[in-house]
Parts: sequence; C-alpha cells; structure tokens
Amino acid sequence: MKSLRITLGVAAIALGTFTAFSFAPEKVDSKLATGVFYSNPVDGSWTPEQVMGEGDCNNEEGPICSQEYDLSTHEPTDNPALIKTGERE
Repeated sequence: MKSLRITLGVAAIALGTFTAFSFAPEKVDSKLATGVFYSNPVDGSWTPEQVMGEGDCNNEEGPICSQEYDLSTHEPTDNPALIKTGERE
C-alpha cells in the first residue's frame, strides 16, 4: 500500500510538472528582422536593393532615399536614425 502511494505521488508530480510546462508561454523574440533598403522615390515603398555601408543617398532635401524596413512585412520601421533623404548618386 505504501508503494502504491509513492507511485501515485510520483505520477502526480510528473503530471503536474508536465502540465505546467505545457501551458507555459513560449519565448517570443522581441527583435524584428530588419534591413536598410532603398525606397521607391515615387511612393516610398520598399525596393529589393539593400543599402551597403553608407549607401548612395546624398542626404540633401528631398524624398526619402533609404530607410529601415521590417523584412517580414516590407513596411518601414520609421527609425529616424536610419532614414536618409535626397537623390541617389
């Protein structure tokens, strides 16, 4: 009888542990996969040409030349540190 209680106790602990980990929230990576790409000068949309190094934007007044985009949605992240304006040289 004592053996049965020990076995049931161990089973209850194992089942409780399994259940606790089954319903635990998954780790979500909070960082977005992003990249800096040249923008379409007409509508500001994403182009598949990635900026390498400093890029070819002259940083003068004008439309957005390049900016950071979310790679999964191709939408701009609006990170002001990575928005370059002007024409491509």
